[in-house]
Amino acid sequence: MEPNPFPPISSRNPTKTLLSLFRFTKTLASNHQLNAQILVNGLHRSLLFGPMIFGAYIQLGSLHVASKAFNHITFENLHSWNTILASHSKNKCFYDVLQLFKRMLKEGKLVDSFNLVFAVKACFGLSLFQGAKLFHSLAIKLRLEGDPYVAPALMNVYTELGSLEEAHKVFEEVPLKNSVIWGVMIKGYLNFSEEFGVFELFSRMRRSGFELDPFVVEGLIQACGNVYAGKEGKTFHGLCIKKNFIDSNFFLQTSLVDMYMKCGFLDFALKLFEEISYRDVVVWSAIIAGFARNGRALESISMFRQMLADSVTPNSVTFASIVLACSSLGSLKQGRSVHGYMIRNGVELDVKNYTSFIDMYAKCGCIVTAYRVFCQIPEKNVFSWSTMINGFGMHGLCAEALNLFYEMRSVNQLPNSVTFVSVLSACSHSGRIEEGWSHFKSMSRDYGITPVEEHYACMVDLLGRAGKIDEALSFINNMPTEPGASAWGALLGACRIHRRAELAEEVAKKLLPLESDQSGVYVMLSNIYADVGMWEMVKKTRLKMCEKGLHKIVGFTSIEIEEKLYLFSSEDRFAYKNTRIESLWNSLKERMRELGYVADLRFVLHDVDDEVKQEVLCSHSEKLAIVFGLLNSGEGMPIRITKNMRVCGDCHTASKFISLITRRKIIMRDVKRFHHVQDGVCSCGDYW
Repeated sequence: MEPNPFPPISSRNPTKTLLSLFRFTKTLASNHQLNAQILVNGLHRSLLFGPMIFGAYIQLGSLHVASKAFNHITFENLHSWNTILASHSKNKCFYDVLQLFKRMLKEGKLVDSFNLVFAVKACFGLSLFQGAKLFHSLAIKLRLEGDPYVAPALMNVYTELGSLEEAHKVFEEVPLKNSVIWGVMIKGYLNFSEEFGVFELFSRMRRSGFELDPFVVEGLIQACGNVYAGKEGKTFHGLCIKKNFIDSNFFLQTSLVDMYMKCGFLDFALKLFEEISYRDVVVWSAIIAGFARNGRALESISMFRQMLADSVTPNSVTFASIVLACSSLGSLKQGRSVHGYMIRNGVELDVKNYTSFIDMYAKCGCIVTAYRVFCQIPEKNVFSWSTMINGFGMHGLCAEALNLFYEMRSVNQLPNSVTFVSVLSACSHSGRIEEGWSHFKSMSRDYGITPVEEHYACMVDLLGRAGKIDEALSFINNMPTEPGASAWGALLGACRIHRRAELAEEVAKKLLPLESDQSGVYVMLSNIYADVGMWEMVKKTRLKMCEKGLHKIVGFTSIEIEEKLYLFSSEDRFAYKNTRIESLWNSLKERMRELGYVADLRFVLHDVDDEVKQEVLCSHSEKLAIVFGLLNSGEGMPIRITKNMRVCGDCHTASKFISLITRRKIIMRDVKRFHHVQDGVCSCGDYW
């Protein structure tokens, strides 16, 4: 039993003695003892002791007992009411806050800006939009709607519960707008993805002579990142340096890192990140996500490992980003490792995480595992359905993709624009023209979804792959909107497949002004000329590229062996002379020829003699990666490779012979789809 910490209480003047004992109430037990003495002396309802014992319990964090003490106070003053409301609000007891506030009103107590704010915040905590409007009306009645404490609370609850308009009305009623008012309104616009509204607010701030502070600048920097306004973001960064905002503001540092990543200034972001002394999960996630989104998946994975080494626990954003990086690389082992980490550490998967893993497994060639994850989702949303449909489509499983779409409709899940891109893409990969047309027409007729550029591009691709080039051109010319780069690009790709050089020239003229990656257009056009033997045009096209300072993207193939990623390029062919790779390839080549393999010299896009073409074909990156995989993977294990371009036709043919000879399954992923090659047969049915 804890000893009594109090001196004896004088019977002549207990009030004086009891008042002196409050300094001894350092623990809950001692406070209980003092409360007992107050009760024994009948002082618990007094105006003096009631609030004091109630306040002592509040300071010790015992809200339940404090509430009982509060109920014993005969005449509660405003301070007591505000204290009990603040304590319940701090402990997220929002229902109790509203009940106390209701009681306060009933008893005719004074409503001030302090206690009204807690009532408004309780409405936010309980998602009571109408309740917030009632308190807004009360604020207007009491002339508190422009109060510097009440106004931001009302604005915040309105924006968080879905009414930017109501928030803006409150904002306009504030006569003297301080940093908090401006900042909350900026945050509201950001919540609704109204970045240009943020910039309009900034203009108003400048006209009103408001001096920017870190809180407001943080919102402006976030807006710049969301609309990829890197130049303006740099300007705000310079302002932060000039005003010495950055060193003392971790949130501002994180916003700058995120903004630079979103705008593609990765080196700026990394430099700033390295200067941050304390790095929490938010800034780590920003840098990991930035690398993953900008195609630098290896750096993203490296940062993730460094984050774990620094004992920082990942959050859902981190996991989604690292899974995206694994998807981009086709890194199955890395992706499985992340999935295992989450399971081992008891991380609860939400629908976003599940969907990320569906995408990752599908893009790493494990469509069966992807579907297994899909089936585990407790409550699927439109994005999880669409991702799984897309996964089936990219693996050439059009029937499965369409069946899943019909199942989606049968459970009353409405498709969206993304769903139809997945459905039309699946039809395109399998040459399902009738189904493609049917679903394209169904979009607007049955679901009220207006087709956009991606849907039109899918239809052009569907028609073009099937050889209906003129129909695809007519489709583009009759589009209700101006055709974009993706539609013309799909038609140019069809011209490559079906060797329509003359039309390709016209398409390229349309495409070049629209395409940010002009080098890709010139390379495609050059390859089409090479395919039909127009070598003079090949030279002219390549010369034009040089004059414009454009460079061809190097083609490479990657393969993952024991959690290490190996890259192969056709430019590396001399590095493998007199190696085990060359030896095994020569052996395979002889056996392939015995089975009828003939190298398809059309896929050498250089005007050289046939002997050199044979040598060039042998060194294509797909073949090098496959042979490396045969040498370094376990007996009978599938070979998984990823190409950053379209798989070469000759390599596609060679992979079928290699699978037949070695009894290995070869899974090839290129920029468009997957090829599952086994026993000399490819899942694409040679339609790709």
